[in-house]
Amino acid sequence: MAIFSLVLVGCSTSGVPREGVNPVTSPAVTAAPSPDVASSGVFVIDCNEYLEAPKELQLYCADGGQQLSKILWASWSKESAFGLATSTKNTCDPDCASGNYDVRTASVLLSDLVTTADGHLVYSRIFLKYDKPLSDGQSEEVVELPTELEP
Repeated sequence: MAIFSLVLVGCSTSGVPREGVNPVTSPAVTAAPSPDVASSGVFVIDCNEYLEAPKELQLYCADGGQQLSKILWASWSKESAFGLATSTKNTCDPDCASGNYDVRTASVLLSDLVTTADGHLVYSRIFLKYDKPLSDGQSEEVVELPTELEP
């Protein structure tokens, strides 16, 4: 069974640290995407747009609490998508407005395709596995992704 790491991000990235953190590569994952990465007809929703194999992805559009950046996709198909990313997640400690950020390398697995009301195929679930536990002790998580564009 493969182990995956993931990083989540929110819609607003102002003040979110991003530089200086590089994804960790694994012998099983290459930095070069597979040939079908940009032409599979499968998307992920990033708040209000459909994206194929994005380099960045907001996971929580309402509050911008978690973002994936520097995403390197090893595969992107109608079965699943797998890659490595830098995850930046607001700890909301002491509160979300002035919180700190956990920045981790994560394996990302997108899965569970659904068809949107306007006919797009989109991934509806993301599984993240962090290279080291977050400040709250969490080392992996599953997030349900939006399956329709934000109004």
